[in-house]
Amino acid sequence: MKKKIFWAVAAILLALLVITQFGSYEDKAKRRFKVLNEPSDEVIIGVCWPFSVNRDGMADGLHLALDEINTRRLAGPYTIRLVERDDEFDSKKHKNIAREFADRADMSAVLGYYDDGPSIRASSIYESSRLLHLMIGANNTDMTSHGFNYINRTILSSDRIALKLAKLTTDLGYRKIVVLWEEDAYGEDLAYQYQVGLDQLNAQVVYQWSYSRKNVDFRLLVNDLKIVDADMIFFSGLEPIAGDFLRMARKVGLKTPVIGAFSNTPEMRAHAGAVGFEGAIMFDFYNPCSQTPENRLFVNKFFSRYGRYPDAWAAQSYDALHILAKAIKFTGSRNPLDLSYAIRYADAFNGANGRYKFDRAGNLEDKPIYLYKIQNGVPVLLE
Repeated sequence: MKKKIFWAVAAILLALLVITQFGSYEDKAKRRFKVLNEPSDEVIIGVCWPFSVNRDGMADGLHLALDEINTRRLAGPYTIRLVERDDEFDSKKHKNIAREFADRADMSAVLGYYDDGPSIRASSIYESSRLLHLMIGANNTDMTSHGFNYINRTILSSDRIALKLAKLTTDLGYRKIVVLWEEDAYGEDLAYQYQVGLDQLNAQVVYQWSYSRKNVDFRLLVNDLKIVDADMIFFSGLEPIAGDFLRMARKVGLKTPVIGAFSNTPEMRAHAGAVGFEGAIMFDFYNPCSQTPENRLFVNKFFSRYGRYPDAWAAQSYDALHILAKAIKFTGSRNPLDLSYAIRYADAFNGANGRYKFDRAGNLEDKPIYLYKIQNGVPVLLE
């Protein structure tokens, strides 16, 4: 009886907490609309990204776009100001950053998010507080299926990635596939959608295995895989753990090709090692050698400023800020809902990373993906 009373009280307290929290975000939303309707000459945009861990081109692409937009008045009468936060892949920091941004009544939008889990949790906070959430890295399929009005995504969702990836891998002649995935919002979703794609192409999944980021040991797995009759291993998980898998697999002599969802980051290279990373194949969303006028101009400007070529995240952040600036100029508004609808229903935008057209839910409709193979330590596009 005491247990029943305890759990009943606990349930009531939890319900009150949820209601109170939702109410508090509703209050923030009302205050945001009031503040953003007041005269101002700037639009404030939050940015959340694992800058110090990834050490990619995200910040450089953003700053290049920011300078262009403000210098050329591409956001109409407004100047854009960025509030940048490094989440460092830390769950506590993810939560604190989302709350900080939701608390800022003068903020119109949040841009970024590399990992699906934090992005999913933040999206409900931003929706409740009426803050535009412009995702450039998170792919989870279900994130845009809740009827949210304040979420837009400039990158493909996992279901669309997976179907394209299944076609690319089978076109390479791989028919007997091992599927490994991380037990999180990104890894599970991508692995499931990938297997759906393989089923449609009459490819066979010959082995499956999943792992938790908090407790992973590949020693038995890599030895088991040596006796599995497979053409290819699909690794649906992020760095640095993907690097640990590659290093251990090659160390025991596992020679099966690996295609992964990881990126060519310093952290990935450090964990995989030169031998482990050599020959690995990864998919990406950007081809810096694309000959579109928009990309050639972007690459030239980026190289002139930074002395190196841009990566996918430089192109993604550059385009996302320009898309947002275009919405600000078109609406003449700082209101997040005005901006969200302007992005969803606008004509296609041609950016450095190709064509952006959104559906009614805020999803990017279509984009190519590319396979890169590490050869002599350098990613080489597979054509």
